[in-house]
Amino acid sequence: MPENNPLILMKSASPQELLKAALPYARSPEPGEQRTLAEAMASEDFLNRLDSQQDYLRYPPQQLRLARVFKILFTSMTEAAKETLVSLTAAHAFNTFDPREELLVKALAVVRPAPPEAIRYWQAHSLPDSVHLTFTIKALCDNGSDPAIGLLERKLADPEQEFDFKLLWMRDPILRHRNDVPLLKGCEHMVTGGLPQELRPLLVEALCDYRRDEWYRSCSPPVPPARALASQEAKDCLRRICRYAKDNLSLDPTQTAAVEQTLVEIGGNGR
Repeated sequence: MPENNPLILMKSASPQELLKAALPYARSPEPGEQRTLAEAMASEDFLNRLDSQQDYLRYPPQQLRLARVFKILFTSMTEAAKETLVSLTAAHAFNTFDPREELLVKALAVVRPAPPEAIRYWQAHSLPDSVHLTFTIKALCDNGSDPAIGLLERKLADPEQEFDFKLLWMRDPILRHRNDVPLLKGCEHMVTGGLPQELRPLLVEALCDYRRDEWYRSCSPPVPPARALASQEAKDCLRRICRYAKDNLSLDPTQTAAVEQTLVEIGGNGR
């Protein structure tokens, strides 16, 4: 097809023409066409023709032309598109420049289960001093596969990570996904032994409570999923967490009330 022309990706100096040429490749389920796109996206030359240095200074990452290519890869969900995303973790262009790293950290969330390459990339971008730390934790929760939740557990248990950040993660990305079975299983492991004692009641609190005015300064705080939408497996896991917390953790009165109310909501007040 004329629009799937690799020569445009290789040669064109027009950002608009490059974007128009790249999007059909991003939509394609064909591995060969995805490889062509992956080779282009791994190239500094292509990326600098797609978005100029002035573009990077003028716009946030999500407003770049590159972000539109990522959006198509992110939403297409084909195996070939996922392979393109994973391949970029090894590209120099996505390991040395913050705006591109941010886009890839977020986009990898659709690759489930998270492969070792994605875990290594997220690990490198979730060190305590990383500018992508918060984006990475959100991506781990959005991904929700066992390898991603395993890395999330390690980050919450890491004494080098700041306490306030851990609290933020509990009350935002974890809270947003607190109906998800893999995340709940990870939380069960953390509550029953994987976390330092002082963090365990706070994690239980985030799974059971929602104090909008107290926890958030933003005018658009996260909203937890409705309990009614939780699967039976999710409710069973949350029930175990709540019962363990009541019997073994030092909960304050507000936390205790939230746990008891949650047990009522999920039909688990009795033994």
